Amino acid sequence: MFKKIFLVFTLFWLSGCASLPEVSLFEPTPQVKIPRIGYLVNVRPNPTHTHYGTTALTNFSKTYQYNWHIPNYIENKLEESLKLVNVNPINLRTKGIEPNQVNGLLKKQNDVWVISKGFGETYRKLANELDLSAIVIINEGDKPGVTDCGVLGCNELQAKGYGLLSQSFINTDNFYSATAFYAHLYWLKPTPESLDAYLAEINHSREMTLVAVAKSSQVQPNKIDFVYPQDFNNWTESELKPLRVPLVKYIEGMSKELARVIKEH
Repeated sequence: MFKKIFLVFTLFWLSGCASLPEVSLFEPTPQVKIPRIGYLVNVRPNPTHTHYGTTALTNFSKTYQYNWHIPNYIENKLEESLKLVNVNPINLRTKGIEPNQVNGLLKKQNDVWVISKGFGETYRKLANELDLSAIVIINEGDKPGVTDCGVLGCNELQAKGYGLLSQSFINTDNFYSATAFYAHLYWLKPTPESLDAYLAEINHSREMTLVAVAKSSQVQPNKIDFVYPQDFNNWTESELKPLRVPLVKYIEGMSKELARVIKEH
């Protein structure tokens, strides 16, 4: 009797098991598509010294043929920062894209971002052929760095390029790190949109960092080992080199800020 009951129970249990769906323990995990972000650095390899003297006659701007490797440094820092927010950075120069093809790619029309006239082919290449979600462009250009106020009002002193911005008045010289960069961030799809409004710290700052002060050509203690040049109109490479230190620090912060905006969009 017991054997019959056990046999019936066993058959019942086996029939129940047979009706259960099969579950694989090794089903593949769905692949998450990593966004592709293009970038282009439109910056000269050489630093510029922009000087404002007591009068307009003593103002000057001079670009030195010292290679600070700044374009490569910006590219490397951008790649590093973008990878940290889980995107795939693509250098647009390696794809044959030049600055004039992407600067001004989008414009606002009736409160809607649209592709600028003449940029349609470039947009299709970026969004469709290269499958980019967005592009970042870093340009070098004249940029206000110091607001100088006096009896007659205020003037904005512009750096004519990255490197050094200096200002002299009577026996005092102020030296600023010239961070003359503008960043543009264009979102390409699903709909085109400029995110430049989120880059105020990069594009709209009017205060460049004061790194050294000299009184009667005697430099006060500073954090970058800056020394007064032997010839103010013709700096040696070693005399100008300390200005690279605050510049690369700015570039690191700029790259992280761009990555943050992309991550939060």
